[in-house]
Amino acid sequence: MDANTLTNDIYFQDEYAKLYLNEDDRIYRFEYTKGEQWFRSLSIMRPIPNYLYPNYSETLFDLETPYGYGGPITNSQDIDFINEAMQLYRADCVAKNIVCEFIRFHPHNQLAAHANLFDFHLQERRVVSVNLRTEQHERWQGYSKTTRNIIRKCEKKLTFDENIHLDEFINIYQQTMDKNNADRFFYFPKKYFEKLHTHKNCQLLGIRAFDGELLSAGFFFLSGPLAHYHLSANNLERQHENGNYYLLEQAFVLAKAAGCKSMLLGGGRTSSENDSLFQFKAKFSKDILPFYIAGLDFNSVQRKQLNDSWQVNHSDTKIQRFQKYRMSPKDI
Repeated sequence: MDANTLTNDIYFQDEYAKLYLNEDDRIYRFEYTKGEQWFRSLSIMRPIPNYLYPNYSETLFDLETPYGYGGPITNSQDIDFINEAMQLYRADCVAKNIVCEFIRFHPHNQLAAHANLFDFHLQERRVVSVNLRTEQHERWQGYSKTTRNIIRKCEKKLTFDENIHLDEFINIYQQTMDKNNADRFFYFPKKYFEKLHTHKNCQLLGIRAFDGELLSAGFFFLSGPLAHYHLSANNLERQHENGNYYLLEQAFVLAKAAGCKSMLLGGGRTSSENDSLFQFKAKFSKDILPFYIAGLDFNSVQRKQLNDSWQVNHSDTKIQRFQKYRMSPKDI
């Protein structure tokens, strides 16, 4: 996917990033152009708690990709231009007292493969992409026989609902997060779901049993050539009815009708090849993409001091994180 198309993806839009702003946060944008070449970045800029650096008078900040995907992006293949842009980017961050940045790269962002540009770089996991250019019967050829049979049975027993009530979703979402012992980050406040629900490119879709009970539901971004499977939840007492299979199948049909060419399903809960969520998603496509995370140090000494300060207060915890100081006890 070319960079100009990718910049129109939902994850590179201010409207999406605003969903994750806390009271003192703001959106940080950087852009550098030279002729027809451009380099752009969108991040969330957050103040760092000052108790972590009590002997420093100025406020420090860090950057983070909004939840999902993003990262700096360019339409150029010229490494000299890219290096020049990165140097200017680093200088701008230093001038703004930004210590470091944590990046979650979009799987279609070609800059993600340039490990040498970053101070930390890792393929964190793999994600599943579903091709929507083909007709449904062709897409089904990539499914296992078991998956096809499950969907056929669902077609006879379940119904697709495009008008799920938000409170219904939140109820089963909370149950799903509890079951999975999810990170505290994923326990979004109701206000977040309300904003997500009213986003112009987001749809809350669900599957119901014939008795009307909600079995599975999820938020999907359907805009432009690339669709996304964002957040989902399942009725834990009725998982055997396989509403999650039928939800994805119906979302594919809806996204294709909306003009989307592919849908990113994301990866698993962990980086393990045996992760059950990844294995479920991989039943729908063999198109697997790498998902990279990366870090930029604008003041490596300061970041080390922040991490060391955090470690002093968590001496029993040994963990490797780029922004360790951002961890709370619930993250450990």
